[in-house]
Amino acid sequence: MIKLRNAEIRCTFIIQKKGAKHMIKTKSIYKPIEEEDGLRVLITRWYPRGVKRERYDIWVRELAPSAELLKRYKNTLIDWDDFKMSLLSELRDNLDSVEAIQALQARSNMQDITLLCYEKDGCPCHRHMVKDLVEDPRLLDAQFVSEHTNNHKRRSMDSHISYEEAIMIP
Repeated sequence: MIKLRNAEIRCTFIIQKKGAKHMIKTKSIYKPIEEEDGLRVLITRWYPRGVKRERYDIWVRELAPSAELLKRYKNTLIDWDDFKMSLLSELRDNLDSVEAIQALQARSNMQDITLLCYEKDGCPCHRHMVKDLVEDPRLLDAQFVSEHTNNHKRRSMDSHISYEEAIMIP
């Protein structure tokens, strides 16, 4: 079992053919549980209202934005691009976060993983960034600049910049 800061991943391994590729996906904690979700990892700062413990396998708070960062974003003091840059910095600077990303990356070689948060599908959410980092932990070492201007408005996922679309700075 992989230990993630006092939380053991308690799940049944599904033996698959050697070399089979496993998925990392994201969804809202409020969406129905599906068999293909694999390991369900809650990555929220606070416990979701009305959610029973059976809806997720482990809760990894180390992959959630800080309370201060969430407050600044929810109060529209920063836009989505600034939020992403700040979150990347928080995750990079926190050893527990880096270790959690590495542990999930290792686990993704064995089974499917679903990252869970409050936000509805289609809304900007940090779980998409965490997914990118779990798929490629080297992104923690990169710096990114948005191609969009800062207009301090929340953006829909239609204008969401993924890491692939960002411009890397050497």
